[in-house]
Formats: sequence, structure tokens, C-alpha cells
Amino acid sequence: MTFSIRRNNRIVPPIICLFTICLLWWFIEPTGRHQLPKYGLNVQSPEVAPVAAKTRPETLPGSHGSEPSGNLTQDDVLLILKTGATVMWRRLPIHLATTFAPERIHPQNTVIYADVDAQLGRHRVIDVLADLPKAAGASPSFAAYREARDWHAANYYLEQAGLPGDVATTEGPPGGWRLDKYKFLPLIQRAGRDWPNAKWYLYTEDDTYLFLPNVLRYLSTYDHRAPHWLGGLGEMLGVTFAHGGSGFALSRGAWEQSFGRDRGKEDLVAKYHQFVEDSSFGDYALGKVLNDFGVHLGDPVTNDRTEGGAWGFNGLPHWKIEFSAENWCKPVLSWHHAHSRDIAMYYELEKSWNFEYLLTLCKKTMTYGDFYKLAIAPSLSRRKEWWDNMSNRYHLTPQSVLTVVRPKDAADSSSWSQSWKSDKNCEAACTSWSSCVQWYYYQYECKLDDRIFMGYGYPETMRYRKEKLESISGWLPDRVSARTCK
Repeated sequence: MTFSIRRNNRIVPPIICLFTICLLWWFIEPTGRHQLPKYGLNVQSPEVAPVAAKTRPETLPGSHGSEPSGNLTQDDVLLILKTGATVMWRRLPIHLATTFAPERIHPQNTVIYADVDAQLGRHRVIDVLADLPKAAGASPSFAAYREARDWHAANYYLEQAGLPGDVATTEGPPGGWRLDKYKFLPLIQRAGRDWPNAKWYLYTEDDTYLFLPNVLRYLSTYDHRAPHWLGGLGEMLGVTFAHGGSGFALSRGAWEQSFGRDRGKEDLVAKYHQFVEDSSFGDYALGKVLNDFGVHLGDPVTNDRTEGGAWGFNGLPHWKIEFSAENWCKPVLSWHHAHSRDIAMYYELEKSWNFEYLLTLCKKTMTYGDFYKLAIAPSLSRRKEWWDNMSNRYHLTPQSVLTVVRPKDAADSSSWSQSWKSDKNCEAACTSWSSCVQWYYYQYECKLDDRIFMGYGYPETMRYRKEKLESISGWLPDRVSARTCK
């Protein structure tokens, strides 16, 4: 009996160790049944995607409170992306891996609107034009809506992927962009109705990238219950509006004051249908509607552009935008006309920027200056042949140097008068102007600028290089690196 007890005691420690290992593995094994969704989401299979209008998530955006300021999170916003049938399969996939990455924003806080229904994995694309007034169908602009379905039914592909079945570039539906003007009112109306607890509605497009952490920080200074509309400045026929391609943010208060009147029962899509039909652009039409209900772009007190727009929402890609003393310390909020390669780069750059750590230390966001140092400066040199850096502040030619008014900090008049004669003279003229940071020379033309542009080059095999003379661009990187923010 004594021997049996001792023998069993020797077995106990291994049994305890084995049990402990199994218990630890049960807790840390990533696919175990014990693991709950990280954000408390209702995770569904790709075959059964969430439908915003019919099955709302249990935890809605903004449901945890209504404080007007402080640190906004992804729970407080609905991220809306607009696309179209003729470009969706080419432009949308990159956004599913970047803009809609689950570690970036919860799937329940996103929606994709287009002019066609589709399913991409767990993401449903909603045809926001399906319920438009019947009169819309008679419009010539609406032909693309019907024709896209006709080509799809005939088993042709609209994305121009260089594969069998592609629609020829000379055929296919007429420009799908003509349908875009019809989408703005119904997508904003529907988003506000289906996500009533969102504090902000963030709008973006399939060729736009929003730097979400920067946008959240920017919006934290505004009261979402007040009627705010923030974005890039657009103006037309007396209407000031947020340029759609730049992306914009609409507060819940602004939605309530316009689309939410009469408890959201008033159909502004039907009411303004004829105005949209007579208009050329949907963002302009949205501006008209919001303006009619007292919602205007910007904030004269806290916004950084008194005419309404915000510096950070850009209607251009990074390689065409200026990096100047005026925007150097402003947060970058978006880039537009972005290719998939650009969007992938923006996303990786955003991931590498430790927003939480820097915000804790100094409330710092990613500024234009930061973006320049990380994404632009490494590719620039003091001079590049066959390159156009888009300098345009001063255009010096044999004729213009006779009448040009030099800036006060350009002391050497002789260098300016001789600037058009050679690339070296052009560079000397830039050096003599203390604010100059880049120059461009081409065939008796010298252009100087106090803003940095990346610009673009001409590849060796490009026809341009066989038909034109060499263009040369140059930068003064030391002057740019000296810029600082308080």
C-alpha cells in the first residue's frame, strides 16, 4: 500500500504540468472556440454579409456617449465609401485591405454605396440608386445604370484587367461617372437613417484615402451635435460645398437639421430630384440641400480656412500637391485621385506612425511636413533630368524678366535677368531668392517656387523624350529641412 501511494505521487507532477499546458493553450490558441470577437462584433460568414438597412449591429457607432469633444474613436463614426459599377472591381479591392482593414475600423462602422449590388467577401456593396424616383430612369444620364447590367448579363467585364472577356475600350457603358451625381443625396439620407447613433458620417471615394486617425483627431475639436460640414472647398453658382473627391465629414447635428427633419420621414431625395437632374455634380447638389437647411461648409471660428474649406482635405494626390510654409504644420486628412499603389503606400505609412504614443506625449498628428519627410524627401535629389517638379510661382523667360516684380527677399537682380539662359543660371536665381526651394528649366524657361512639389518624370522609353528637349528640375533640400513646427 505504501509503495502504491509513493508511485502514484510520482505521477501527480507530470499530470499537473500536462493539465497546466493544456489550460494555457486553451487561452492563447488563436482559433479556439473560447475567443470572442475583438470588438464585440457579430462576425458573419462571407455568404451572409451584414445588411445595414435591415439588420443593424447590436453596438452602433457612437452608442457609448454623446460628449461633444475629446478623443473620438472609430466607434463614433460611420465610414462611407462611394464607388461605381464601371470601376468597382478595379478600385475597390485595395480599400478592403487598407481603408476597411478590421484593425483600422470595425466592419460595423463601414458601408459601401454604388450603383450596383455586389458582394466582396464579408463586404456588401449596396445599390443606393435602386429606390430613386421613377423619373430618374428616363434621364439620358441614367443610361449607364441600365447598360452596365446589360453588359454584365452578357458575361463581359468592365474593369479592364487585360484578361479575356474585357469590354473593349471603345465600347461598354457610357461614363459611369455620370451616375455619381445621383448618389450623394440618397447615400447621405440612408446612412443617417440606418446608423442613427453615429456622431460623424465620413465620406470618401474609391480613388481617395482618408487618414482616419488624423481625421478623428481633427473632428474631436468639434461638437457633433452642432451642424458641422467639414471638407475641401468647392464653389459653384453661389453654393459653397465640400468637394466630394477630397472626402468630407458631416456631423449628426447637420444630418438632423437637414435630412432628419420630421424625424427623418421627409424624403429630400424625392424633393430635390429635379435639382439633381439639372445639376452637373452631386457634391454641389448636396451643398444646395444642406445650405437650404442652414448647414454650411466650415466653421469661421475654429476652421483653418476662413472661406470654409480645411487644408487637410485634398483634391489631388501627394505628388501634385504643394508642401508649403502655409500647410507644413497642418494635419494631412486625405489624398484624392490616388491609384491603388498610392493607397497601399498611404496605409503602410499610417500604420508606421504611432498615433497613440505621439498623441499621449504631445497631441501630434501626421502633418504635411511629416508626410514630406517620410514619403517625398527620400525620392528627391538636388537635381533630376527629364523631370517636371511643377514649379510655377515665377515664370522667367527672355520677355518676362524685363517686367517681373521680384520678391523682396530676392536681392540679386542679375541672377534673375539671366535665369532663362541655362539650368545653372536658373538654379542660381533660385539660390539668390531666400524663400525659393525648387526650380525648373526647359528651353529658355526658368520657373521658381517657394513651395515643394514632387511632380513627375519622363521614362527613358517614353515618346516625349524622343520629341522634346530635356527638362531639368532641382530642389534646395536644406532649406526645406529647416522648417519646424511649434
